[in-house]
Amino acid sequence: MTTKKNNNSNTQIWDAVCVTDPNIARHVGQRGGFTAICAQSQLKEATAMWGPYGERWGIRNLEYEYLHGADAILELTLMAEFYYPSPTTGEEVSFVMSDDLGYRPGGECRKKLLTSLRSKMLSSLGMNSDVFEGDFEDSHRWEDNRYVNVNDDMFARATAAIDGADSLDRLDKIRAHMEEAGFTASQIATLKRGCTRRAKSLQPEGEPANA
Repeated sequence: MTTKKNNNSNTQIWDAVCVTDPNIARHVGQRGGFTAICAQSQLKEATAMWGPYGERWGIRNLEYEYLHGADAILELTLMAEFYYPSPTTGEEVSFVMSDDLGYRPGGECRKKLLTSLRSKMLSSLGMNSDVFEGDFEDSHRWEDNRYVNVNDDMFARATAAIDGADSLDRLDKIRAHMEEAGFTASQIATLKRGCTRRAKSLQPEGEPANA
């Protein structure tokens, strides 16, 4: 997963984990087709941010409940609390979420439900946001059992053009074409930050750079 820097503390975590590495995504042909994310990779990403699971972050106060029908268990629900360190203060913060799963004897329902709920909790903080927003599918295609980015080359060329811009006028022209080029929202945000950094380096000392 690609990490990014952002001075906005409100989206610090979100911007760091919102872009999905195509190597951890797989296409699922059921229910009309969708992109699934490797749960173990999400654990690795969260561990890289906060340390070992259960130390400064994790899930606690798990409350499982079985919903019964006339003569069988129909559904399993789980409510739990997710805790993690605040990116601004370092203090522990938490929130509660719930999830449910159709019950099947011997189907490891409790394990599957916990994995599903953890993924939803992490997505609430922005992890793999591009998948849930549809940006990932817009910028990738399923080919030879793997996801292929369809505009990596164009994005690389745009980044190089920004870094090589020799005037503010040239940067303005690049900005004008970004929205029309078919980049994802996260790529546009990255390019805009690159433009801002380059503008600051080109701006005469003492004059404000264009946003």
